[in-house]
Amino acid sequence: MQFTSLVAAASVASFVAALPASHYLWPMPSSVTDKNAVQAIKSWSDPTASCSGLNIDAFINSYKAKTGKDLPRSDAAPGPNPTQVYVPNPPTCSPVAPKYKRDYSQPLDFQIKCDVKTKLSKAAELAGVDESYSLEVTATGATITANTDVGAKYAIQSLSQLITKDGQVVLASIKDAPSYPFRGFMLDTARNFFTVDDIKRVIDGLAATKMNVFHWHIYDSQSFPIKWDTYPQLDAVKFKNDDGSLKQYSKDDVKDVVSYAFARGVRVIPEFELPGHNAVFAAIDAKLVASNNHSPWDCSSGIPYCNAMPANTSIGDNSGPTVWWGRHYCNQPPCGQLDIANNLDAAANLVDQLVGEVGGWFEDPVIHVGHDEINPRVYGVVKDTDDHPSHRAFDKIMPAFEKKLVDILAKYNKQMAAWDEVAWDNVPSYNTSHPKYDANAVSYNSVDLIPKDTIVTVWDQFYLGSELYEKIAANGFTNIIASHNNYWYFDCSPGVKWCTQAFEQGARDKSGEYILYPNHTWHNWTTVYNYDPKDGLSKTAASAIKGGLGALWSETIKRHNLDRFVFPRAGALGERLWSNIKKDANTEARLNRFRQSLVNEHKIASADLEFLGREKTVYRTEWCDFNLDTPAQKTVEWGFPGQPVKSGNGSDFEGNGYVSIPNDYCKIAGTYKTNAFTYTSPQAIAYDF
Repeated sequence: MQFTSLVAAASVASFVAALPASHYLWPMPSSVTDKNAVQAIKSWSDPTASCSGLNIDAFINSYKAKTGKDLPRSDAAPGPNPTQVYVPNPPTCSPVAPKYKRDYSQPLDFQIKCDVKTKLSKAAELAGVDESYSLEVTATGATITANTDVGAKYAIQSLSQLITKDGQVVLASIKDAPSYPFRGFMLDTARNFFTVDDIKRVIDGLAATKMNVFHWHIYDSQSFPIKWDTYPQLDAVKFKNDDGSLKQYSKDDVKDVVSYAFARGVRVIPEFELPGHNAVFAAIDAKLVASNNHSPWDCSSGIPYCNAMPANTSIGDNSGPTVWWGRHYCNQPPCGQLDIANNLDAAANLVDQLVGEVGGWFEDPVIHVGHDEINPRVYGVVKDTDDHPSHRAFDKIMPAFEKKLVDILAKYNKQMAAWDEVAWDNVPSYNTSHPKYDANAVSYNSVDLIPKDTIVTVWDQFYLGSELYEKIAANGFTNIIASHNNYWYFDCSPGVKWCTQAFEQGARDKSGEYILYPNHTWHNWTTVYNYDPKDGLSKTAASAIKGGLGALWSETIKRHNLDRFVFPRAGALGERLWSNIKKDANTEARLNRFRQSLVNEHKIASADLEFLGREKTVYRTEWCDFNLDTPAQKTVEWGFPGQPVKSGNGSDFEGNGYVSIPNDYCKIAGTYKTNAFTYTSPQAIAYDF
């Protein structure tokens, strides 16, 4: 629908009664007092330029998106013109307004005044900043009070939401502050590349829902999309455009993203994945990487081993021997980990350069150093015939690396952040009948080596659940970020096999040429919204949780479907982390209106609330485009996307495990072209109210 249609609809019902103010706001503020009135406006003013540089454009753009008309400025304000700076909204409401409101139908000039004590000058100051604000909206204008310009920008964002679909302003008093100081979203740009414009669009949406951290998982084993002049050899592990040019981020690109995010109150925290998922560094020197391009990636050196496991290790499958993570060399191709066992000094020197040079492009005081899914098998401390690595397999490897890493971060004044594996030790096996079953339960032996203020991002909760928060807090860590894979992993979909929950399993999809995983999983907006990481926790563990992180690993994400996998679910997460309130009868309608604002005001191609993650096919990492037949992509996995629905004898595939059938992991990537997928700006849609 075009804007002209919206204007026509508005002219029919020129001054309708508004809903309660709380209905318009996302995320819900801490306190909302409804004044039971709306005011028609014809212009805006800021005579003293008190709101200059505070995202006034959010208010102006919202009016135009809803009415199709420009909102002129009535005064010739001194000083610079307002610059567009995007910002989010607040948490909880109070009184319920009467059914009908008084109507201030005579259009007036709407004066906006901002009283801000401190304006930030650099991105590094965003960490721990005061984000609170108050907003007083009357018939003559709005008064914003905030300790910092970040809070003031949030206030203007809330004000912009109080514009009705026919251009009136809902009058209210708001006092607001976030429930959690860390409200983040992670985007993986290594498995599939996303342009700077794509990243900025995601940041716009995050800011709109008052999320304040963009966690940039910038490289991984599949690609190193950073233009690092010190090592031009890394050009060999970058994806390419059709014209042969490299898909990469220059220093200026990174600084542009950091600056763009800062203007919107969003921190940019880079993730330098270490020491796992590091195959790319073999392009510099093969000695830096252990088990580079191991084939098959998901089993030991000889496929016969895969078919000869003892019967008691065949777990969860009734159709024959299985291969689980215990025998993998990596969790997806290509394999390769930084060789901290045999070349520790060289590995540490590379990390020092990476943090000191590329890390310096990012102003934030935090660097996330990965540490998930580090496999002891690649270092030769686990036999190929042994499906059960010892829990102490890393005892002589990881501590030496951690000591050097901690010193490197301290050298460059960076606070450590990492995935949760660094913060627990000797975790009991997830499967009680197989005490050494899961390699992820192998201790890094690093709990007492890393700083207790390390930001610990907790994702690996397949079986431990909230118990993992308790264990990490008991180990003395005070900055826990919840990122529960069963709730806040945004890549989970019918195309992702491993992230399933019983209550999300749907009917098996047998339509189409390719199989989708039997247990369809989609973390819909209600799943995201309803998860409260503090539920049932002790006071110690609850107080250690400082926020949350939604994560989008991009194996199955291309440029054309990025927006719909992020939004509106990131909005649901935003309200959980800002407001921390329970879903009620109005939540869905409020979220849908917020989705409409994402489409109309930010050109985000958001999904609707009913989207279940189904795509026409299943996509692979962009690495597969260039490795359709290489040994490194050989797999023994069964039932992966791309495998025919029927088995060799014509029967349906059944069972749950990874049955040993040699196959090509990248096969399905031959049915599409990644470079053909592009972002398409969405058409305008009508606002509900």
